[in-house]
Amino acid sequence: MTAASDETEVCCERACRNGWRSSGNPSSTRIPLTGPPTRREQLDLRHLRYVVSSARNGSFSAAAHEFNVRQPIVSKRIKQVEDELGVPLFDRSTSGARLTPAGEAFVVDARRIVDDVERLTARAKANGAGKLGRVVVGFYKSLSSGGFRVALDDFRERYPEIAVELIETPFIELTAGVLSGAIDTAIILGDVGKCEVLESIALWSEHLVVALPEGHRLAGQSVIYWPELKGERFLISHHDPGPDIRNILLRNLAAPSDHPEIISRRLSRESILSEVAAGQGIALQCESAVGLTSLGVVFRPVHNGHGATRLGYIACWKPDNKNPVLNTFIEALRRRR
Repeated sequence: MTAASDETEVCCERACRNGWRSSGNPSSTRIPLTGPPTRREQLDLRHLRYVVSSARNGSFSAAAHEFNVRQPIVSKRIKQVEDELGVPLFDRSTSGARLTPAGEAFVVDARRIVDDVERLTARAKANGAGKLGRVVVGFYKSLSSGGFRVALDDFRERYPEIAVELIETPFIELTAGVLSGAIDTAIILGDVGKCEVLESIALWSEHLVVALPEGHRLAGQSVIYWPELKGERFLISHHDPGPDIRNILLRNLAAPSDHPEIISRRLSRESILSEVAAGQGIALQCESAVGLTSLGVVFRPVHNGHGATRLGYIACWKPDNKNPVLNTFIEALRRRR
């Protein structure tokens, strides 16, 4: 306990409003309180702390040493409590201070109040430091595994007092939610600066893979190069990250007289892969989709002349977001990059 925390002034009317029972008959007898004096110093947390410490140590001097104050200050505060209640709490002697029956009953409630206030103070400080509270994180469905899942699990283990609420929704709703404050941060595909009005940081990246039917002509290869995908029919989801995949296809396969065949469907990732297994086309996917092995498809990494094609992720948030927990979450993401 520090002297600084001891100076916290909290009204203790709850502690003395109804009086405390005498131990002469603890189940029925209550000590009556005197009427309020014309002038008095309002009881605060210091008074209760001094009483609790003196009871614990059996001495006013020991309590004063604990709080780094002079012994007369402790004696004065305790006398103010006794005057307020109209009953003595301690029997004083040269050997120390011993609780009276009324004091024993009083200390039970006083200790509970002190503990409650200290618990509330600790929680408030933790909240202000971003170690307690709630953060709302938006993401695509395609991020329900892979790097995002690992980062999320690590964060929850490191900060068990922070509740992470997840919202899975399309990109347009993610950005709207961040701007409105309904979502603290969004994890999306793209490069830093994709959302100009938002702050953002680069996160991890994943390999881009192509999903092929098991009997496809390229299924036997360990790596697929972009030129080998020319002439293929690509299935993409209308839902995110389908639009990002379309841009990647156009960037790597489009030519002035040759555009890839891209079919957009209002289907989930799993349904797109089922269509691939049925021979309706092939599909580009994030690396995290590789775990979906029971759909009759195979996954192969896609390379260009410089190596594997990778998909980058970013976290974006509103610059004036005041949630202290958001800073903690962003810093945790930075450490995982």
